[in-house]
Amino acid sequence: MYNIKLLFSYLFLNIKRITEYKLDFIFNLLSVFIWVGTGLFNILILFTNIKTFDGWNLFEVCLLYGMWSLTFAIYNVFGSGILDIENNIISGTMDIMLIKPISPLFQIIVSKINTMGLGFLSFGIVIIVISSIRLDIEWNIFKICYLIFMVLVGGGLIFATYLILASLSFWFLKSNSAIKIGYDIHKFSQYPLSIYGKGIKIILSFILPYAFTNYYPIAFLLGKVNTIYGLISPLVCILGIIISIYIWKLGLKNYEGCGS
Repeated sequence: MYNIKLLFSYLFLNIKRITEYKLDFIFNLLSVFIWVGTGLFNILILFTNIKTFDGWNLFEVCLLYGMWSLTFAIYNVFGSGILDIENNIISGTMDIMLIKPISPLFQIIVSKINTMGLGFLSFGIVIIVISSIRLDIEWNIFKICYLIFMVLVGGGLIFATYLILASLSFWFLKSNSAIKIGYDIHKFSQYPLSIYGKGIKIILSFILPYAFTNYYPIAFLLGKVNTIYGLISPLVCILGIIISIYIWKLGLKNYEGCGS
């Protein structure tokens, strides 16, 4: 209960910051729209010459991209502090975190509540709504609940993969380069998994399983894959979150301080 209260306190502080620096917030929001808008523009350009992309039409790919934006929004709001783990370990800031009566991971999460995630969230919602209308998708309670749940656990899996990569700092001190690689690989999941070769499919399904955050859930809702893929997607995401916490705790046990 205390952690939840603390989390909302940090959220309130961020809202206060936004009200004080409105122009900065507007520019950050615009940068997000330009970023995700560029990705959408690339998809539109792709479909100027073709009608389907390996069996996926324009609005089906847009639906996939909208889901990518929604799940990334969850990570973006709560996961920005992960990029500081490397520096926290090298500088000794982790020592200070460990002596506080709050989980170090929770401190990292609340240290950088990123309001830019609101841009990804709003963009994703708009794209999914428009795409659903154009595809004439019949939404029911199960599909809506499934989609919302997958956004939450899918965002959790993205957070988890970056946390695992960041935890490498406990053993190798440097990890941000690995996170950068993870981020570049994550961008592959903006498009249908079926268009890639065997190597990329293995990476996105088994090593950094980003395909379970948007491709398999959306393909399941569209009837493009076997039902089993839709059912195991949330399980894979939850398992990834559990594994990331285990590796994080293992890293903390291995941590011996900055030595200064």
